[in-house]
Amino acid sequence: MVEPAPLLPLPGGGWCALGGGTAEPVSAPPRPLPAEAAPRPEAAPPAAARRRGTGLEALHLSLSGVALALPSALAEHIHPMPELLPLPGAPPWVRGLALAGGAPILVLDSLALAGGGGAEEAPAWLLALRWQGRRLGLPAARIAAGPAVPALRQFEAWLDGPEARAALALAPPALEEATSRTIPERHLVLFRAGGLRAALPAEAVRAVLAPVRAQSLPGGGGPGGSGFVAPHRGELLPVRDAGLRLGAAPAAHGTATPMIRLALARECLVAVSAIEGVRRVPAADITPLGTGEGLVTGLARVQGENLMLLSPTALAA
Repeated sequence: MVEPAPLLPLPGGGWCALGGGTAEPVSAPPRPLPAEAAPRPEAAPPAAARRRGTGLEALHLSLSGVALALPSALAEHIHPMPELLPLPGAPPWVRGLALAGGAPILVLDSLALAGGGGAEEAPAWLLALRWQGRRLGLPAARIAAGPAVPALRQFEAWLDGPEARAALALAPPALEEATSRTIPERHLVLFRAGGLRAALPAEAVRAVLAPVRAQSLPGGGGPGGSGFVAPHRGELLPVRDAGLRLGAAPAAHGTATPMIRLALARECLVAVSAIEGVRRVPAADITPLGTGEGLVTGLARVQGENLMLLSPTALAA
């Protein structure tokens, strides 16, 4: 007789069936025991004992020979490992962003959280977690449900620490929180820099410039630093290289390049590889990240692609 797949409770109610390394939502509650095997009412164990008997108090992740246990109550879903989008300026225990279940998620480094290291095997699965209204993901080669173990305290201690608070500041909101925006749509200026596509709020852009060559100042810094300036409307403005600010290849290679003038208290120009124009994007397609204080403040879904929405202030810093 084939054993039914174990059922895992989900936050906020509902269940998912865990089997074959993945989990699928189901609407049915846990299957009752057959009538002949059902215990008599007077012999029923207490609720705590029944929960222990299910073996679903913890999820056990393994990757590159390192194991990590976490409370199953945090689990939202298990997805095939998606492609990662880099998140410039993120702390070392953050691997990047991904699209899982149709919504963005902040992907953490499972090995770093478990205290492991060495050569990493390719993860096959991404465990999506929901914590304090935010979505976090943990890559894994294998995921299994099991009983509570002392190792759970390690992950729970991490949740109470400064690294977890820093991750929450970058993580996108859970699905139900993502629909609470009041602005129906926003205008974004799309551009390319260093091989990456990104966007800026249109209200933060004063002008876009045809290709112009930045000039270095005596004793100035490297390309993209405060030691470079370019003229616009009778002013010499400092130039920032968007490619370098995104941790990628420089957009300016000593030649003329398109630039974006930012409307800030201290205005500056941002050198980019190409300017794609202005797009109207529905607010429902923009997912904010954390508190919005970093370089990447959100993800914008434009023509089926997730673009980094950048902070003009952080980009100009």
